[in-house]
Amino acid sequence: MRIQGQTVTLREMEKSDVANKVKWFNDPEVNKTLFLDEKLDLQKSLEWFNKSRSDTSRRDFVIETSDGRPIGNISLVHISDIHKTAEIFIAVGQKKFWGKGVMYEAEGLLIQWAFDFLKLEKIRADAYLNNIASIITMKKLGFQTEGTLRKERYQDGLRLDVIRFGLLKEEFLFSSKI
Repeated sequence: MRIQGQTVTLREMEKSDVANKVKWFNDPEVNKTLFLDEKLDLQKSLEWFNKSRSDTSRRDFVIETSDGRPIGNISLVHISDIHKTAEIFIAVGQKKFWGKGVMYEAEGLLIQWAFDFLKLEKIRADAYLNNIASIITMKKLGFQTEGTLRKERYQDGLRLDVIRFGLLKEEFLFSSKI
């Protein structure tokens, strides 16, 4: 499964991608944007990957550049066929691609695919209040703020607010074709 964009491609995650995921998610700068409670371990992550292949409530992808270099991960989780909903998360692990529109294009491609092919009707996402890049990207895609989870998470000795976003199919703002 491949979802082709103008500058990035999303492809289904393979076992060989797990080591990159562990490296990226354990990078302190990348990790500050994620909702992880512990560092990833390669062996446990490989076990997770093997189990996740049969989990129909999630779809995990690798973000690749036009020349095939993996630069991050993006997933839909908590996919509900009953409610037609899911949650999206992204980690651009190669920091030299931060601020280059990768998050916008990758999220837009995956959301468009989810609406068109999975027939979902709503996507939700969470972001730390201080994760300005993520908030800007979600707003550009049409996400609406649904609320603030006050002091929801503990990170680096601080309690942090989390903003909950929701995107209905009819609110989606993205122009790329897949």
